[in-house]
Amino acid sequence: MMVNIKIDVERCTGCGTCIDVCPESVFKLREEDGRKFSKVVAENNCFACRACEVRCPERAIQITGYEIRKVETPHNYPPEDGRFLRGNDYSPVAVVAILDTYDFKIPPELVKLVKVAIESGAALAGTLQTENIGIEKIIANVVANPNIRYIVLCWRESQGHLPADALINLVKNGVTRDKRRTIIGAKAQSPYLPNISLEAIERFRKQVTIVNLISEDNPEFGMNPENVRKAVWSCIQERPTEFMGYTLYDPGAWPEPSICQKITMKITEPWRPELSEKEAEIIRHIKEAACKESISERDAEKKQRPKEDEKLLEFLGIKKKSIDTEEVR
Repeated sequence: MMVNIKIDVERCTGCGTCIDVCPESVFKLREEDGRKFSKVVAENNCFACRACEVRCPERAIQITGYEIRKVETPHNYPPEDGRFLRGNDYSPVAVVAILDTYDFKIPPELVKLVKVAIESGAALAGTLQTENIGIEKIIANVVANPNIRYIVLCWRESQGHLPADALINLVKNGVTRDKRRTIIGAKAQSPYLPNISLEAIERFRKQVTIVNLISEDNPEFGMNPENVRKAVWSCIQERPTEFMGYTLYDPGAWPEPSICQKITMKITEPWRPELSEKEAEIIRHIKEAACKESISERDAEKKQRPKEDEKLLEFLGIKKKSIDTEEVR
């Protein structure tokens, strides 16, 4: 497959997005006359994943000479169970509707929205309730299917968990490199992803583009089934289609193999702060000192207990009072 990459230098601002999302290091930044811009340095490495073309904020990149690539999903796909429907595995779009109510109070309009997404051609469509385990499950299922390149966010934000904000910031900013893997920039109280691999997280960030239909100014927009239908339809088009300021089309499957892994509960309390080596050593010494003190107290108690038992027996008249040698003297 001969791929041709064209960069509109006049439009390019040198933001580096194409460099960040490209899995094959096709681009590098150059600077001339005090102005930065992106340049193609390894066109032969290009697999036509079109992540650069899709994610470029200035629409300055054009990929030609490719065939839309589709792949088979693994036999154990999707690896995670959840509250979602499965549609066309070859579709480039999954739909995530925010669940802002209790499980037993899901409105029928939200159920209809999920069904409309599948009927319109989505690969997966379901609800997201939490900013941690819920997002981990989405990551696991999406990176297991390289054909999925977009996530359409819809319904309305949950003001308790703020999962939509967390998902957007995950793709935009990534996570911290500690045991909790906190989503950088997320406003939620516990946006932690400790139970899924960093490999899967980073792959997810590169593989998908968020199409956000949720609007604080116009909440009804993201709840309208027709808008979800249009978003899905736009994502599956072969030619670029304008929708809500996005340029959408099917870029084909991500060029790397599926990552099909289940999440594992490695950390049960990710909200607890991660200690430095020095802090952990101090706490270890405190625990050891406390343990030694506790042992000393138990030993002293054992020595004192026989005397106290004898006094109790004497008080009850069960045992005659012993004559203290000191008293005789």
